[in-house]
Amino acid sequence: MSGSTELLVLRLALIGTLLLFVLAVALTMRAGLHVPARPPRAISRPAGPRLILVSPGETGLPPGAEFAVAGAMTLGRDAGNSIVLGDPSVSNRHARIERTRDGWRIADLGSTNGTFVDGRGIDRRGFLLHGGEQVALGAISLRFSL
Repeated sequence: MSGSTELLVLRLALIGTLLLFVLAVALTMRAGLHVPARPPRAISRPAGPRLILVSPGETGLPPGAEFAVAGAMTLGRDAGNSIVLGDPSVSNRHARIERTRDGWRIADLGSTNGTFVDGRGIDRRGFLLHGGEQVALGAISLRFSL
């Protein structure tokens, strides 16, 4: 074989290799585009008692957001609370909800705008919740669910 023939064969081999590489990349990309659809997953709900956001005020949270309630928890604007409600009408430490031997009790912690259960103001002694009550902290409204 002459030098020019060998060079032509090498060029054709290189072009063939490049074409095979481009074809392999294209097939791989095409296969990645046809991923089978996954069936929708069920939305998990917290088990047990929870507070469901009815009116979010300026919290940035969506209506229907749920907060699991366990033990003793505080609600307020401060990041140190168990449930943080970043609305200017909510005090830093606004209210406390806790499990007692009689059931779930919510109490106001001396908030500026007060804590209300079904429209009635509550104080530090609190109010016993049975489920279904509307709890208001400033402009925020939550429903207690067992």
